[in-house]
Amino acid sequence: MVLTVGAPDLAWAKTVEELREELRAKRESLKDTEGRIQEFQNTVQSKKKEARTLSDQISLIDGSINELELGIQKTSQQIEENDLEIEAVEKEISIKEQEVSGQKALLASYIRSIHALDQESTVAVFLKYETFSQAMNEASVLSELQSRGQGTLVAIQGLHNELLTKERELADYRQSLDALYVKQEQQQQVLGTQRQSKERILNLTNEQEAQYSSLLKDAQRAHQAAESAIKDLDSNIREELKRQGLGALPAVGTFDWPVDPIFGISCGFHCAGYPYEYLIGPHSAIDIPTNVGTPIIAPADGYVARTHDSGGPGYNYILLIHGGEISTVYGHVSGFAANEGQLVTRGTVIGYTGGASGSRGAGLSTGPHLHFEVRKNNVPINPINYLP
Repeated sequence: MVLTVGAPDLAWAKTVEELREELRAKRESLKDTEGRIQEFQNTVQSKKKEARTLSDQISLIDGSINELELGIQKTSQQIEENDLEIEAVEKEISIKEQEVSGQKALLASYIRSIHALDQESTVAVFLKYETFSQAMNEASVLSELQSRGQGTLVAIQGLHNELLTKERELADYRQSLDALYVKQEQQQQVLGTQRQSKERILNLTNEQEAQYSSLLKDAQRAHQAAESAIKDLDSNIREELKRQGLGALPAVGTFDWPVDPIFGISCGFHCAGYPYEYLIGPHSAIDIPTNVGTPIIAPADGYVARTHDSGGPGYNYILLIHGGEISTVYGHVSGFAANEGQLVTRGTVIGYTGGASGSRGAGLSTGPHLHFEVRKNNVPINPINYLP
């Protein structure tokens, strides 16, 4: 009796290898894009200057648009990579299924042979042969079949486990792919809003440069007023809460992100090259780019101390007070979902992002984003220390 184990189709294996090779090429391309994004960011950072004029402002917006386009290109490459990974895993699953089928057929053959031999009694086996050694040979064949059957069963179980692993990988890749599609859609929305911001600035350029200078001064006064109001509110409201018996607000621990950082952080705490430093001082927060109208969630339990609405393109913000002498500020908001005096829990929507230049609540801003500020004892500190 000749026993063979079915081998996977070579065409399948070759196809999987071709896909893997294509994946390697895609990953190299992705590394190249990431390198160009980093190089571009470094160049922009080194060339940033104070946005004192409209042309400066347009240059900054152009830089942001170019960076967003590179980010979208990177996401597209990640989508292509995931598509290929899914195709490769699906083919590997097919191969494993073929191997399982082949092993099951082999096991069935072993079982039929064992069953046929097992039907004869031991005495009948010995009576069939002239010599004892011939009878023992048939008995050893039965033992060998049983051993091979057990080995094949173990092989099937191993292949089954590999198949389950591949199916889990496939589900993960598909989930990642869905997330990338959502991310790209959001990135495209941010890019569109950024281009609209540029159009507004260009229209303003065509009107007159002096109007921009006036707007800058108005924005400077608005930010200074907001800073003064936030400091006063933080201390005064904490005292009032204590008088009302609400002084012991929950400790914050680690904050949740107030919005999903789909583009990361465009300007960090005290970032170099902040274009409005000459007007309002060092950057006291982190800027998280996102499309206008994105819900802002409370990153921890807190008390809504202020929802400031300028009533126009001036600076809108929300101030939350938390336990442990911590407070948070959300700047350039386009709308509000919480009321002053309200206690909110972690995850509650408190407002909506803005920041598109010249739009409602934007104040000093070169594009759509959330200004997220963390204060301890009324002094701005780096929010990154509190984020996961």
